[in-house]
Amino acid sequence: MNNNSTSKTQELAGVSPGTRGLTRDNSRNSWAPQHERRKSIRLLGNVVELDEWLDWRLKWGQRGGAVCGGLCLLLFVLNSFLFVSLNTPLNMGLLVCFVGFLISMATLYYKNISFVITRRLVKEVNVVIILFLGVCIFTIDCAKPYNSISPINGFVYLVGLSLFVFLDAVKKKSRMFMLTIAILSAVTTLYCIFQRIFLDIDVGIILFQYGDDYVFHKRSIKRSCFLQIFLFSLNGLWTMFKDKKMEMMMFATGNIYRETGTASKYVEDREHSMRMRRETAESMV
Repeated sequence: MNNNSTSKTQELAGVSPGTRGLTRDNSRNSWAPQHERRKSIRLLGNVVELDEWLDWRLKWGQRGGAVCGGLCLLLFVLNSFLFVSLNTPLNMGLLVCFVGFLISMATLYYKNISFVITRRLVKEVNVVIILFLGVCIFTIDCAKPYNSISPINGFVYLVGLSLFVFLDAVKKKSRMFMLTIAILSAVTTLYCIFQRIFLDIDVGIILFQYGDDYVFHKRSIKRSCFLQIFLFSLNGLWTMFKDKKMEMMMFATGNIYRETGTASKYVEDREHSMRMRRETAESMV
């Protein structure tokens, strides 16, 4: 009786007996037409949808950023040993590579940054100190330049440092790219420290003087700034190396998980969850 009633119901619905099994099986096969879903990730306990062109931008932005960043570091090191003039081919190549680096990073950041995490980062003491020291280095290079390209070098270092710090707010990225940018940033900072210890850069330049007893030299102040930047970045570098799944924020104190917004993987921060839901709703609109 049950089989007969089922057959009658399917016949009334317009389903022929030969297609009953096929209709039932179509929904279970991978080749059956299905609705496509947008890719998403979890940030601070909330599901955040990603842009459909993100994979393409991620691919070429990371490749271009890593290549141009490495070339910038190489040309900077070569130019510090060989030339000091602005019109040299090495400096022109440095500027071209820096523009390429900016374009690549802009491609990576476009529709791929969480402003909730950005606001969280600017509240961290180590992030504020790193950015403040970067601004101080750029200001010193503009006020007391060692040569004609010192302000340009200071600006390039400040922009690169800021982009490295705020990579923590990028929603989707690869670990290899993060390690590459972190190594380039650390090597650049260590080389600047090396210059002001073993080389003759900024020797004898007085930044400012108060009376006859208080003299502040540019060389020692910039060396201290670079050293402090490296030390404040060590915690983030160590977090990046040990966190192979990229679940934690690099520059957030207390080992904050990106998924929950707290130091626990299973406890969510309600305030950040509300902000993330609001940001997700705005991005969908």
